[in-house]
Amino acid sequence: MKKTLYVLMLIIISQTIIAQKKTTGSGEDFSSFFQKFNKDKNFQLSRIKFPLTVKLNNDDFELVDYIISKDEHIILKLNLKNVEYKQKTIFKNNTVIIQQRGIDNGIFIDYIFDKRKGLWFLKTWVDQST
Repeated sequence: MKKTLYVLMLIIISQTIIAQKKTTGSGEDFSSFFQKFNKDKNFQLSRIKFPLTVKLNNDDFELVDYIISKDEHIILKLNLKNVEYKQKTIFKNNTVIIQQRGIDNGIFIDYIFDKRKGLWFLKTWVDQST
């Protein structure tokens, strides 16, 4: 009787764990994260690990690493409709790349987001604009 009760308890516990995993899924949805990231300054700052290393063109159009501190960071608005560039979202496993490509103006930027422990973070960006 004790063995049966023990097995029954294990089954109930394992089913509860499986149900919890299904409801929480594999973490945060990128779409809702992205909306909040673009609306809320404090949320955006909480989802960037500082100092942030980004790549930007220098005066010779060579990609160079730049380090941005939390104080130097300018709030990003990546969800604006713009006639100066097209924006494309590329999903790759736990990485999302937001590509901005200019329309006859040299804008060429990739913003790279990674999912860590179920939460999305801005990892870096590469600005090859001319």
